[in-house]
Amino acid sequence: MKDDTPHRPAVHALLTDGTTVRIRAVEPGDHDQLEGLYAEMSPDNRRLRFFSAGSRSAGLAADTVCAPARRGHRALLAERAGQVIGLVEYHAADDAPHTAELAVAVADGLHHRGVGTLLVEHLVSAARADGITAFTADALSDNHEVLRLFADLGLAATRRFDGPEVHCAIDLHVDETYLTASEARGRTADVASLELLLKPRSIAVVGAGRRPGSVGRALLHHLHEDGFTGRLFAVNPATTAILGVPSYPCVGALPVIPDLVVVASPAGTVPAVAEECGKAGVRALVVVSAGLDTEQSEALLAACRTHGMRLVGPNCLGVANTDPGYRFDATFAAAHPRAGTAGVAVQSGGIGIALLEGLSRWASASPRSPRSATSTTSAATTCSSGGRATAAPTSLCCTWGPSAIRGPSPAPPGASPGGCPC
Repeated sequence: MKDDTPHRPAVHALLTDGTTVRIRAVEPGDHDQLEGLYAEMSPDNRRLRFFSAGSRSAGLAADTVCAPARRGHRALLAERAGQVIGLVEYHAADDAPHTAELAVAVADGLHHRGVGTLLVEHLVSAARADGITAFTADALSDNHEVLRLFADLGLAATRRFDGPEVHCAIDLHVDETYLTASEARGRTADVASLELLLKPRSIAVVGAGRRPGSVGRALLHHLHEDGFTGRLFAVNPATTAILGVPSYPCVGALPVIPDLVVVASPAGTVPAVAEECGKAGVRALVVVSAGLDTEQSEALLAACRTHGMRLVGPNCLGVANTDPGYRFDATFAAAHPRAGTAGVAVQSGGIGIALLEGLSRWASASPRSPRSATSTTSAATTCSSGGRATAAPTSLCCTWGPSAIRGPSPAPPGASPGGCPC
């Protein structure tokens, strides 16, 4: 059995509500936060976790989890904005090294968002790499949430009732049922995370200037001219209005938190703009700015991951949606995309423009031209070779239904689940 818990890299992943969490191994310095996770549980949830509502269990559990790394034990946590929101761990006895006892805890107020399921998926992957073939877990019979979690994983699970307790056994053999369930959860998270990117009710453009010909002004003009029905704002400290659109000095000064922020400011300002957007509560970012160096790109990526923002860009064409209910054109293409049934997701702006022009010509010439649908064009560039924090073409395709994209390849034993990394 391996003992590399501290060396497993942290990963970012999506919850079912589309928000981002960071999953990593527990470290000794996490003790106080983990004790707080348990201590802040309601008495009933603490009873379900420890079979006792006493507060003393919180400190003892944190002591155990944060003890020095040892064979037969792994613990992973989920954190958001630096705050621990969930924990999962297993303990394997020396006399039964291939079976381990599983325990999971999720912060109050964050249930039903997939935190526990996501953590268990990652622990299953690590356990299989360690030679663990089965998990066992004891739960109170009224702990319906954790019993449902085990049942819905997609792994073969059995239950044995013993008075008020339920003894569960989970076979870690991964088959098509588990892979299908994991991929479905990943698609659900992807679609939820892209809701505000593709169907915003309010948009702000950062970097729109008064000078004709600037990219930011062109984007604002496209949005205004195309008839975006939501609230539209510009962010420019030098003026109070651009093209008839109200302008504010910074994102934090906007009268509402915009669903989507389009950034067209100079490369050097982009990381600070992203950080400001994240702190303000923005959930989706399109960065058309080009010329970011490695440090700036990494800072942009870090801001998006820290604050749970979905990112298209940098150096991209933008995003457009022709669905009448959410119509907007946040691109600087020469012409607005026509409504149709094609969804376009590309990494090259030039190819995106060519595809738009070709589809528009086809729609004009075809007697069977579609009446109305969604046509989304984006050019997403991954900011870092590790992870997938940008809203990549594969993520965008998930919004067009299962037939639009084949799910990710099954992760090999020991690899992190591929359902919804971001």
